[in-house]
Amino acid sequence: MTLSASSSAIAVRRHRHRGRLVFLMAAAALVAPSLGAAQTERPGESVLIPGTSIPGWGQVDTVPGRFGRPAGATAPKEPAVLILHGSGGVDGRGAFYATVLQAAGIATLEITMFPPNDWPSAGQKATMPHAAAALRWLAAQPTVDGQHLGVLGFSWGGIMTVYLASELVQERLGQDVPAPAAFASMYPCCTRLAYKAAIPNYPDPFYNVPTRMRAVPMLIQVGTRDDYELYEELGDRPCDALIATWPLAVRELTTVRYIEGATHGFDGPVAKRFRDNAARANRGGMVNVVPSPKDAAEARQAVVSFFGKHLKP
Repeated sequence: MTLSASSSAIAVRRHRHRGRLVFLMAAAALVAPSLGAAQTERPGESVLIPGTSIPGWGQVDTVPGRFGRPAGATAPKEPAVLILHGSGGVDGRGAFYATVLQAAGIATLEITMFPPNDWPSAGQKATMPHAAAALRWLAAQPTVDGQHLGVLGFSWGGIMTVYLASELVQERLGQDVPAPAAFASMYPCCTRLAYKAAIPNYPDPFYNVPTRMRAVPMLIQVGTRDDYELYEELGDRPCDALIATWPLAVRELTTVRYIEGATHGFDGPVAKRFRDNAARANRGGMVNVVPSPKDAAEARQAVVSFFGKHLKP
């Protein structure tokens, strides 16, 4: 496993001073406009993608999305990234990344899987048909290189991104769904995923995912003040426990950026505080979300560099 050390924002220890979090919450209203708040309308054209079904997981009739190509694109085909939103729905984070990815020569497709804050109770298996339909649609576009597809996801979508890197999930999607070549997952609740992976026969369709991860490049970015993680038990690097369950070949292709002082959704448009029973490995608790423009800009650049390296021929 590769741990990037190029940014001063990457954690070497977690913050233990709650006062900094309080200060950031108070200042969030001043910084939010510089993030995704002004970019809720995703760059590109509106598309309506034919749906699909996955036996035992669910089905979707159509998938709305926003497809954008690089401006002035001259190559006959370009790589593309599928963007999966968080549990709050489409909120500007996708646009924040899509704009720069397109500027770097990479097409983007952000889909809408459910209305704001109306996620399915069945969990990520219910939105896997949306991702399958979107990947199939992307690969069929005459301007897209179907051999160089990536996935970028936030929170709910970040968990999906990790799952989509598994052979187990790829098999369930079907042979006609292209296998993405690179994955970037933003704060995917690593503690929760590791917790499920550690329990034999956990009643979840994804419990065997860790043993079947594909050896493809993956970038994970998570803050050291993410309330979904169990820092008290797992230390400053909670995603390490999850990645340790993956095959060695996969670990060697995985990069984790621990962003010191950042909360869950630090690259989002607004500050908020809410209770979630899924926090802290399903133990429940309060979740703080504090926008951080500096961390967001660095995370976005890391995503662009990552996909530029692994998707562009």
